[in-house]
Order: sequence, then structure tokens, then C-alpha cells
Amino acid sequence: MADGSFASILSIVVSTAIIFIGFGYMAADTAFGISSGLKPKPSDPLYSPGLFTMYLVFPLVALVVYITAQSIIVVKYLAVRRPLIWLFSSLVCFAVAQALLFAASKKICTGSNNKIDGAFFATLLDSAAVFCIYGFWTSITEDDTEEYEGGFKY
Repeated sequence: MADGSFASILSIVVSTAIIFIGFGYMAADTAFGISSGLKPKPSDPLYSPGLFTMYLVFPLVALVVYITAQSIIVVKYLAVRRPLIWLFSSLVCFAVAQALLFAASKKICTGSNNKIDGAFFATLLDSAAVFCIYGFWTSITEDDTEEYEGGFKY
């Protein structure tokens, strides 16, 4: 499939719709008890194995698959190593963000008198991870910036 072809766009739209419908159903079923299959235990209404799997385990698996695939492509087919710095710095930013969000959030919140929590720092580091992925992609794709120089005149 070529980039931007109808088949590639359709595959992205269909896979996104499937994931959105799956996540939405699981969340609605857990919250509203549509069926008894995903209903949380009465002893712990905030615990749901289905939602835990979909919201935490699935993204982790997707991240591992993405990092592995990109590493193989860069090393084997492009025969370069420098873009891996961007890729793994993105991984580090994401990992530290998750650690701050889940492990240190309560301490940060208590230390700042409930003014800020780990979600603030996790958001900043997640943004840095996205920037690193952008740096990764610009380092492995051809530099087309010369084509666009001077194209925007004020």
C-alpha cells in the first residue's frame, strides 16, 4: 500500500473504528452494567480487568511492537543508528511519564499542597515523547525542507 492511497487510509479508519468501538463498549459496560460479563466486583467497584487490559496493557504491547518494528527497519533496511537515539529517548520520556503518573503522583500532589500532581509532569513528558518521535521520523525520511523554503511569504 502506498502512503495516502485509498486502501491505506481505509485500513487506518477501519482499525481505529474497531478499537474505538471496543474501548467504548468496555467502558460503557463497566460503568452502566449493560451486560454482566464486565461488571466490576461489588467489593471493589473501581477495579475492572477488562478496562485495565484495554487502557494499560494494550498500549504497552502496541508500544513494544512499534519500537521493535521501527528498530528493525532502521537498523536492517536503512543501515543507520543515529535515529535510534530519537526513538529510545521517546521511550525514556514515555516511561518516566508513566512512572510519575502512577508511582509519584500522590507524593507530588501532597508536596505541592494539592496544587499539582503527576499528571502535569506526565503530560509534559508525553509531549516530549511525541516531539522525539517527530525527530525520529524527520531523521529517517528524506529532507524535503528545501522544497518549501520561501513558500510562505508574509
